[in-house]
Amino acid sequence: MLCASLGAGASGPLESTPARLCISLLFQLHGETLSNVDRILEGALDIHVHFSPDPKVERRAGAVEIALQAKDLGMQGVVLKSHEYPTHPVAATTSDLVPEVTVLGGISLDLEVGGLNIYAVEATANMGGRIVWMPTYSAKADREAKGLDGGISLLDNYGSLVPEIHPILEMIKAHDMVLATGHISTAESMALVAEARNMGIQRVVVTHGTTMSFWTGMTVEDMKELAAMGAFIEHCMHVVMPTTHRLDPRDLAKTISAIGPEKCILSTDFGQDFHPMPAEGMRMGIATMLRSGMEEVEVGMLVKDNPSRLMGT
Repeated sequence: MLCASLGAGASGPLESTPARLCISLLFQLHGETLSNVDRILEGALDIHVHFSPDPKVERRAGAVEIALQAKDLGMQGVVLKSHEYPTHPVAATTSDLVPEVTVLGGISLDLEVGGLNIYAVEATANMGGRIVWMPTYSAKADREAKGLDGGISLLDNYGSLVPEIHPILEMIKAHDMVLATGHISTAESMALVAEARNMGIQRVVVTHGTTMSFWTGMTVEDMKELAAMGAFIEHCMHVVMPTTHRLDPRDLAKTISAIGPEKCILSTDFGQDFHPMPAEGMRMGIATMLRSGMEEVEVGMLVKDNPSRLMGT
């Protein structure tokens, strides 16, 4: 009744003072308020954002529009990801147009850029790209999960990393870039992260670990082991959304708590036409984790402290 009566006099669906008061009261029943959600959102860095143009699927918005909304909501910035082409040039131009927001890019080593192509990594590094994802849609593990043949494997028939990996890791280390695991298998991730640790690579992230639990069978214990090797474990809001729902948000919070919030990152993996804009998705992620029992300081680690440490911002 309270919400109905407040909403009746509202001039806009969410922007009006009565409507925001109603939402705030509802949030407080679950332990969070608009003010603490917004406070945590301020300075957040989303390390996994898709954007248009995309040669294969419809995306929600272009990089500039995404950056402008991040600016409006007080975020530190976003990391642009494409499965098909290097994103640093788009990120650099977007940063010039929206200088209040940090916009970073990199390269995903899929077939469209030549796969495990050291020359593509070198070009990205020399332009200032910050992150290298191992193969995603071109990964053998990703294709197997979709019932498809072929794909790129990081391991040879003996379970060792293929020779092409080592010069790529050397390039990542030399430029202090971020190594991200992409859509590879758990066995590949274990071998890759172990080698990165042995080489002294400082910035490593396991790409959407909870999503990989459904694609490749990665377990919480696997994530703990990878975290113990020095990798951050990324968890994406994509995994709890209605259209792509695989996990209850409370179970996501439990997984993060089991690994340790200090070793995890919460991002969105948004940009799809059926999801909210990434910045709004980050706000949803913060509120959802608070509602799922996590403390403010823990959620701050997930969206601000740890992403900034990883990306060097």
